[in-house]
Order: sequence, then structure tokens, then C-alpha cells
Amino acid sequence: MYRCETAPDGCKCERPVIEVKDLSFTRDGKIILEKLNFCVDRGLFVGLIGPNGGGKTTFLQMLLGKLKPTSGEIKILGEPPVLKQGLVGFVPQRNVIDWTFPVNCLEVVLMGAYGKLGIFKQVTQEIKNRALKLLEKIGALDYAYTPIGELSGGQQQRIFICRALISKPEIILLDEPTTGLDSHGQNSFLEFIKMVQQEFKLTAIMVSHDISQLQNHADQIACLNKKMHWHNKAELINEKVIADVYSCELDKFFIDHKDHLESFHADTHVH
Repeated sequence: MYRCETAPDGCKCERPVIEVKDLSFTRDGKIILEKLNFCVDRGLFVGLIGPNGGGKTTFLQMLLGKLKPTSGEIKILGEPPVLKQGLVGFVPQRNVIDWTFPVNCLEVVLMGAYGKLGIFKQVTQEIKNRALKLLEKIGALDYAYTPIGELSGGQQQRIFICRALISKPEIILLDEPTTGLDSHGQNSFLEFIKMVQQEFKLTAIMVSHDISQLQNHADQIACLNKKMHWHNKAELINEKVIADVYSCELDKFFIDHKDHLESFHADTHVH
């Protein structure tokens, strides 16, 4: 992901899969997103963080073609998102899913194919075989006909990864997929996502509140709070980051991290 210092021609991606130019979105007179300018290069794993109400979910909905910009534009593989819906896989937040709905794991995975097929078209045997192979790849083939609600949280999220992959996307969006998982489950799931992203040659954008885990797995991290904050993980923090602070959770994390390191080295020096 690259920040565009000069809109709209400042994006410098070699192989952009997402391009955003002067993108703004308002709802009921309230600014949700304000003049976003950036691009995302093919194959990156981008971590997206930010405060509640900062516009993260709205932005994902725009990438999915569910919402249109108030002004500016957004392109997926060179075209409006609505024309590329089949090439964008989505893993929703766990708390928006009805886990008591009577559907088995195979049926959940096949739901991801409806975007390309159309809801009234029948699933072909080829697509069903692909779904079964995806379940086999993640070690869940034995659960194909098990109700989704009977699985653990981590297993459920892996099934929804398969659901996102069934349409052979080039981009995968994940909206806080580790919410509700314990620390071990979160680490295991993030490693799984990274493996999937690399094996299927995906560009991934994952929304999360766990900055420390994103730092270990994401290629780049950005903070969205109406506008974008950008951070170079290699530097962790510098004077420009401090100067740009405006209630961004990532800035607070880096500042706390810097304070912790300084305190640790001071204590080591004393002893």
C-alpha cells in the first residue's frame, strides 16, 4: 500500500490491484471517509487498524461494491468494484453471523460461489468438487456435512476462508477475523491466513485491533480514521509519525512500544 502525496496522480504501485483517488464518503451529513489517495500492490498483506467509527467497515463495503463513493473513485483491477465482485473474497466479522442457522460446512463454502453463479443458478459438480478440495486442504473435509455451529471458533473461520476462496478471488478482505479467539487461536489463524495468502497468490487486507499480531504477519500497516495514517514497520516510529498523530491507535502503540524499550534499556543500564 502506498500513500499518494499528490492526488490523484501520486500513486506509485508497480502492479496495483486497488486504486483509490480522492475518495470521500458521507452519511447523513457526517464525514466517514475523507479524500483517501493510495494504491495497493499485488501480493501484499496489508493490516488495517483504527478506532471504532473510523470508517474501516465502510471502506471494506466500498471495496466489495456495496457502497458508492460520495466523491472520488475506487478501482479494483482497473474497474469499478461492482464489476469485479467475483474477484474479491470476503470474511466477515464473527458477530454478524447466525451460527444457529441450519447449514453445514460444505453449504457455507458453496455460498461463496453465488456471486459468480447468481443465486438461482445451480452449483455444478465442478464447483462442489472445488469446495471439497478446499475443505481437504485446510484439514476440514471430515466436517463437510457437520453443522457450522458445532465447530470451534477457529474452525468456523477457516470454513469462511474457504467460502471466500471458492470463487477464485485475487483479493481477500478480512474484517476482524480473530475476534473471539484466544491468544493461541489468534496466532494459529493468522499463520493460516498468511499461508493461504501466499499459496493462492492473494492480495489481502485484514482489519484488526491487535496491532502486535499484525506487526508479525502483515507486510504493511495503515490506520484509518476518516483519513489514512501510514507507518513503516521497519522504522516503528519517527518524528514524522509523532507529528502526524491524530487519535490513531497505531501511533499510540508505537509510542507505547518506544517508551517500553527506553524503560527496558534504562533499567538494564542501571543494573
